[in-house]
Amino acid sequence: MLTTKRIGYGLRLLYDLAANAEDFQSARALAESYRVPETFLRRILMDLRRAGFVEAQKGRIGGYKLAKRPEEIRIAQVIRALEPEGLELGYGRVAGRAGVVSLPQSCPTWPFWNRLEEKFLRELEAATLADLIALSKRGGK
Repeated sequence: MLTTKRIGYGLRLLYDLAANAEDFQSARALAESYRVPETFLRRILMDLRRAGFVEAQKGRIGGYKLAKRPEEIRIAQVIRALEPEGLELGYGRVAGRAGVVSLPQSCPTWPFWNRLEEKFLRELEAATLADLIALSKRGGK
């Protein structure tokens, strides 16, 4: 499945903030633990803050923490906050990506891929951060 770095790191950030829900965490410490540029994470955190998923506090003991309970954060909402143009499966409608097949609706396999994408998007609408955390703790089972 294709996803973006912003979505991958955004969900990871929310997961880690949920794991330490009482404390503010600095963007610098998070960036160091992920081994990514701090500016990259700060942009994601700003988008998550604008969407109301995280709150920020300035100062020496500042940083970021969840603004909502994990049960209140829908994965699809996070994706829309980080990628306003949306997320689609890699079979077709994303032009210009290497290795992505562009299928017209006239293709005999298009209905299969379209149905799969619809199911995928419905699952994202139903899933919450709490579901992601629970699945992770069960080892993906």
